[in-house]
Amino acid sequence: MNTLNIGLFGCGTVGGGVYRILDAQSGGIAAQTGTRLDITRICVLHPDKERDVAVPRHLLTTDGDSILDDPAIDIIIEVIGGEQEALGIISRALVNGKKVVTANKVVISKYLPLLRRLEELHGGRLFYGASVCGSVPILKVIDETLITDRVRSLRGVVNGSTNFILSRLAEGSSKDAALALAAANGFLEADPTADLSGADAAHKLSILAFHAFGRHIVPELIPTIGIDLVTAEHVAEARARGYTIKLVAEALEIDGVLKLSVAPRALPDGDSLASVQDEVNIIEVVCDGVGTQRFTGRGAGSLPTANAVVTDLLDILADRQYRRRPAQRGAEPEKPVEEENLVAA
Repeated sequence: MNTLNIGLFGCGTVGGGVYRILDAQSGGIAAQTGTRLDITRICVLHPDKERDVAVPRHLLTTDGDSILDDPAIDIIIEVIGGEQEALGIISRALVNGKKVVTANKVVISKYLPLLRRLEELHGGRLFYGASVCGSVPILKVIDETLITDRVRSLRGVVNGSTNFILSRLAEGSSKDAALALAAANGFLEADPTADLSGADAAHKLSILAFHAFGRHIVPELIPTIGIDLVTAEHVAEARARGYTIKLVAEALEIDGVLKLSVAPRALPDGDSLASVQDEVNIIEVVCDGVGTQRFTGRGAGSLPTANAVVTDLLDILADRQYRRRPAQRGAEPEKPVEEENLVAA
């Protein structure tokens, strides 16, 4: 039986979930694929730290170089978060010709063309399905199911944390109570700024637009309004008028121009995006041929993201590779909807 050795960077919420899944499922994966996935080393900052998952001490190291430069390690999984250090890990692994799986939406959204180029030059392979919408395999859907079609628009609730918070506000909770509950459930980072400001959704929208329209627009160029200033009163007022407030990420082509935005919007209750609650994500893709398709799934928390990482590992075993959709005409990061549909900030 073939074995692929894995070097894991990070053993926190997501990394611990990945270890837990592979520890439990490696035998079943091997039986179905003929290949065993073996985590042989894990790079962490504090090897002696108590963790939620029981990891053998001999697997832990603080020496990332020993993992990246080891020719016996075939796959690198990066789940440390952040930007520059993670970018260095991913880039170096690709230069060394390794297969890389990451959940890092910040790095992917900002540096995707560079990383794809490194992949091409050095024979590595890059997978990042876990960076967008947790358990929803939307990048695979766009790449494979819709490859012969033309995407006209996509929109969605792509941040499970803010959707959970807005769902609690709709039930009458205070903003502080909703934030505390989201944190207690592991849906918010210690610093929730990226979620609340809409930056997290903008990172995901940048990646989605790259796959759907073939254009790379860095998140900083996407007009973005978060839910920082959305209050329980805003939500109650919208509910009284038959509307639900959701943080919506949208990309659509109008007269050959691609327009992107992230903002809280008051959606009529009949809107499909208004129906998703808690940490669930939804993506709606409109194409010339197949029309409108919608995909939903849990988008926040340890296991949805960890499962997405493992799904990317299975795609490596299937010798899959992301496709590049030919660029469509024009791209402008403008707001595509009327201002009255936005929640007053």
